[in-house]
Amino acid sequence: MKKNNLKFATGLIALIFLASCKPKNEEYAMIPNDVDTTCTVSQSEFNSWFVSGTAAENGAVNPANSVDFVHNDNCDFYKWSAQMFLWITSPEYGAGTTMESPVFYTVSPKEADGKRHLVPHKKGVLLRAMANVEKTRRINSEEGQATDDVLMDRNGNLVYYISMVNDVYAQFLTGVKDNKLNGNTFPTTAAQRDSIFAYAKANGVTLKDPNALAIELKTSWVVAETLKDAKDYVTIDAIIPTYTKSDTVWTIKGERKAKLALIGMHIVGSTSGHPEMVWATFEHHKNAPNASYQYINNKQETKTVPADGGKDWLLNTDAKDTAVNISHMKFYTDTVTNTSYIKNTPGYTISPSNTQKTKPWGVAYSGQPNAENPTAAASNTEILSINSSIQKLLPGNDVRKRYLLLGATWTDGGAGPDGTSYSPTNTQAGTAIGTSQLANSTMETYIQNGTGYSKNGTCFYCHSNNGGLQPGDLSHVFNAILPLPNRNKTPIK
Repeated sequence: MKKNNLKFATGLIALIFLASCKPKNEEYAMIPNDVDTTCTVSQSEFNSWFVSGTAAENGAVNPANSVDFVHNDNCDFYKWSAQMFLWITSPEYGAGTTMESPVFYTVSPKEADGKRHLVPHKKGVLLRAMANVEKTRRINSEEGQATDDVLMDRNGNLVYYISMVNDVYAQFLTGVKDNKLNGNTFPTTAAQRDSIFAYAKANGVTLKDPNALAIELKTSWVVAETLKDAKDYVTIDAIIPTYTKSDTVWTIKGERKAKLALIGMHIVGSTSGHPEMVWATFEHHKNAPNASYQYINNKQETKTVPADGGKDWLLNTDAKDTAVNISHMKFYTDTVTNTSYIKNTPGYTISPSNTQKTKPWGVAYSGQPNAENPTAAASNTEILSINSSIQKLLPGNDVRKRYLLLGATWTDGGAGPDGTSYSPTNTQAGTAIGTSQLANSTMETYIQNGTGYSKNGTCFYCHSNNGGLQPGDLSHVFNAILPLPNRNKTPIK
């Protein structure tokens, strides 16, 4: 018995030792620990991102300066994206995270007349995963993706979506619709920033972070109550719908308070030289397994990472299942009764499906994704490198280590997007570059276009209008949003 106890103790010590030696970047996000350092942030630069001037665990971060944004290479776009994510999820302004604070507004789902409203964020008032802006308005919700498909996690919880814009965006939109500001493009210059700041000031509003310029967010959430590791997520308290349920139809019947866990985020923002906006996306590292991909290691060798396995994914119960990214239900609105409901797709009940990230880092498995990166492996390496760099620089057990930048896309020189993605035979200025086949498994689950290149496999395929750069050409919500109420309509002096 003593010998067996000794063997057990020795084995336990060995396991503890191995666990303590596990690289932090693998510990949090399964980034290969030998990835080449082609896109990194220095310690001094990272410190400058923080409000205190020093990196701190779960510390408050400043937004990236979009007015003075310098873009010499792809890495500059990825660093901008990373800083914006850290800012948006910061504990700042006395209201939980920055996105819960008055710096942001919720964009309501469409009303019966097609219009949307800006719902101000106020301290002590919960965000809603439904838009019930006034008690007289109908209960609505945002469980549908862009394709109207509905996603459910392994625990049977729906994935909810909350769209938001920042105060610069809200004041800009209102000024444009009041014919007080030039609305030809989203703001990109100091002069445009100053005009928006003055317009806001005339409305009694002082913009806290005007250099962030215009930001549009779409966020995805699940109920945190059934997560075994809820502490590893950014969470908020919010209002969600309740349902009358059957196997084939769920109808909204009311609402309740719930703690929601962040699983995905699109960040779209205007920057110097880029009125088409930079389109970046993030996910929690435990969402869904990756398909196989390649990267370049620190010995300049191209390495192949096999598809992820396992059964412990939020949106996948068994990574070996090859029947992935198949929708089980859709979101509908009855225009006669003005009610919303979820209905199964033929052959399925309302139930979880298995999701896979078919382009884990925003590019096809092979081919050239942009003019700067000659191969998919080179592009993947930049994204892996910036994620590894950020994870190493975030101190302690910062919850943001659990989130990954999947990539960001834009156009060459800020040209109006033509809806296509870069390839060696598709190189005109309006094509999407950077990680030009970008998709988020929580928001574009069913339109990831497999592992291969798709000419139309870019964010701009849906967010473009004949190469135009007007806000309504790029944003699905801009034209539908009503201006802020109670503003000063007198001319700006």
